[in-house]
Amino acid sequence: MKRGEPWILFIDLDGTIWDNLDISALDPPFTRLSEDTIADSQGVRVKLYKDIVEVLKWAKGEGAIIAALSWNIPEKAIAALKAFNIISLFDYLGIDSHPDKGLTASKIVRDVESRGYKVKPCRIIYIDDRDLHLKGMRERLGDITFIKAWREFKTADELKNLILNTLQKTC
Repeated sequence: MKRGEPWILFIDLDGTIWDNLDISALDPPFTRLSEDTIADSQGVRVKLYKDIVEVLKWAKGEGAIIAALSWNIPEKAIAALKAFNIISLFDYLGIDSHPDKGLTASKIVRDVESRGYKVKPCRIIYIDDRDLHLKGMRERLGDITFIKAWREFKTADELKNLILNTLQKTC
């Protein structure tokens, strides 16, 4: 993590990083079929969204603290991240089998702050394909920026511009 004014990028997994809507329903081990496709032991294929991976790599270079934020069985989601070879892009794996993403996110923010960083709500970006958890996130973290995956952007460049516009705002 870089010093300076920190920012956190919370990103959902199911439906946001990959096309499967419930990785917990699959049966590891996962086999990598190509750079952007894995399959579980039953042959169910999961496709990685390359645009999101591009944004994660870009955000890392821009000093983001990147945290997966997912309501899944942790072992299965982590196995998929490893199979796609993208687990190293994450500073935190906020993957819990309970639906309270706000609780998980607040624990991550507390940990970041315990390391000497002060994170303002205006420097927290949350990307998810559903807004189901947004109210709980804002109740615990304040007025964070929510970007609805695949609705507010279609490409990596569009998402980067949304993030840059958010970070350039004065808070």
